[in-house]
Amino acid sequence: MAVLAVSFLFLVAAAAGPARGEKPQEANVPETPQEVKPPPPERPVEPPGYFPGIIPPSTIGTTEEGPVSGLIAPYGNSAAYDSLLRGWNSRKLGSVTLTPYLELDGLYRSNIFDTPTDKKSDFITTIVPNLRAEMPLAQHSLLSLGYLGSAFIYSKYTNQSHYDQNFNGDMAINPSGKLSLRFGDTFRLATEERNSEFSTERKYLRNTPYLTATYRLADRWKLEGNYQLDTLVYARSIDRFNNYNQQAASATLYYRFLPKTAVLAQYIFMYRSYPFFSQDNTISSSPLVGLTWAPTAKLSGTIKVGYTFANYETSVDGRNNNPDSWSLSANLLYNFSRYTSLALTAQRSFQQDSDFFNAGYTNSAVFVTLNHEWTKFKVTSFASFFYINNAYVNPTLNSLGELETRNDNIVGVGVGFSRPLTRKLRVRAAYNYLNRSSNFPGYSYNDNRVLVGLQTSF
Repeated sequence: MAVLAVSFLFLVAAAAGPARGEKPQEANVPETPQEVKPPPPERPVEPPGYFPGIIPPSTIGTTEEGPVSGLIAPYGNSAAYDSLLRGWNSRKLGSVTLTPYLELDGLYRSNIFDTPTDKKSDFITTIVPNLRAEMPLAQHSLLSLGYLGSAFIYSKYTNQSHYDQNFNGDMAINPSGKLSLRFGDTFRLATEERNSEFSTERKYLRNTPYLTATYRLADRWKLEGNYQLDTLVYARSIDRFNNYNQQAASATLYYRFLPKTAVLAQYIFMYRSYPFFSQDNTISSSPLVGLTWAPTAKLSGTIKVGYTFANYETSVDGRNNNPDSWSLSANLLYNFSRYTSLALTAQRSFQQDSDFFNAGYTNSAVFVTLNHEWTKFKVTSFASFFYINNAYVNPTLNSLGELETRNDNIVGVGVGFSRPLTRKLRVRAAYNYLNRSSNFPGYSYNDNRVLVGLQTSF
């Protein structure tokens, strides 16, 4: 939730554009080609890992992501592209730009173990330190290094307390006006909290290196290639059944037919392997077509639709070994004004639940967030809603020993606000309600979450 609220602030600030009364700068167009100067290194575009005000559909400290965005959406680990920038004030140290950040929150949860009955509540103190460093290495290269920590300190159930750590290194290279490269690695050491599925917490390591190459073929054409490796490893040998390696690669061709609008054709290839249970290895191919709008337009983002051809590497009797389905990815932001924006994410894809026997399911979801800046009171607010349906492909035994196909519906709503107290300090508050209903006994639950906190960037 802390990361989501900060992401919300950045998105609203970006949507607001220049401050009131400030005139946009006019482009300085050289009169002759000889006067063109090499452009300074640009900060790489940050595909959002989360949308503002939306909390993941699972408990704090798990491997689940929530909304899927990024270059390989609706697949891949969208959090890989998060370069861990949270602060809003920067300091120069020679050629290095440092952006520090610290957050302290008080969080109340009514159902910390996500159980349908015998609910346990607790007050949790969260501490979120963050530091990002940026340094130009050459005229057309920018290196950024980021660290983000998340401490969860429980008041009553102290054995639930844990500290998660995230590291990111990212390099953007623009050797020419036509070619640009971006590569990096996001590394996470964290704890999956105890819940209705697991009676103990589970420590894990998640590592996601990535590479993006973009080449402009002509004035209107652009070709982009992406590769991502997502590795999940649990610390205890008893949980190694859930370890996996997932490789994702995509090729995308864009054609800009309007100044701010382009049509795209994309192909995504996925391969997920389970080192200790190879019969669940899967291969999928997804051709998609869609439209994308430039960030400077009133409407920005990408929408694409296609079909996923999926198959298990090993055929098992009684299982649907070819769980094909149509796929969708929409990540859109509409600016009603510089003070009001609406974010929409819609997705449909074939996924695998590594916590539930590596079972495959079709994920269909929509996430909506309305952001508004109350300039008179210096308050930034949000209201959010999401609905998720996870329809599992194959029947399995439930807790009663009956063979049934699992189906989960998850609904969440939230409201919140933030306000600067000084140039370096902000206060924020949020409320979220989460409800999951499942036809499998023991998997339904609801949770109320109330948060009040302070953020500083100094």
